[in-house]
Amino acid sequence: MGRRSINTTKSGKYMNPTDQARKEARKRELKKNKKQRQMVRAAVLKGKDPLQLISDMEKIDEMEYNVNSPPLLNEKVLKDKRKKLKETWDRVMRLYYKEDRERYNELKKLELEYEGRRMDIL
Repeated sequence: MGRRSINTTKSGKYMNPTDQARKEARKRELKKNKKQRQMVRAAVLKGKDPLQLISDMEKIDEMEYNVNSPPLLNEKVLKDKRKKLKETWDRVMRLYYKEDRERYNELKKLELEYEGRRMDIL
């Protein structure tokens, strides 16, 4: 997609100068807000405990694959919870990959151990 000129609308008509200024201000504000959102997301991910994420995934596995007692939650709910935890885990891993490689390597080993235990359960 090509870049549209600031002084025209989508239909090609020329804009009022005050509307042009408002449009440019809005564009700058959105850019600033985007940076703030990214910083907030990074702070939230840093606050997440990777060990807690792994233990939550293990609890879901235990609920789903325990033959002695039926799962307390619906199968679809369990899959959704696991999917969300896995996505959060992936985001945390990406963050540590960029910022702290040593911690990333530790977490990668932890993930491999978890996957191994999960395969044993299956």
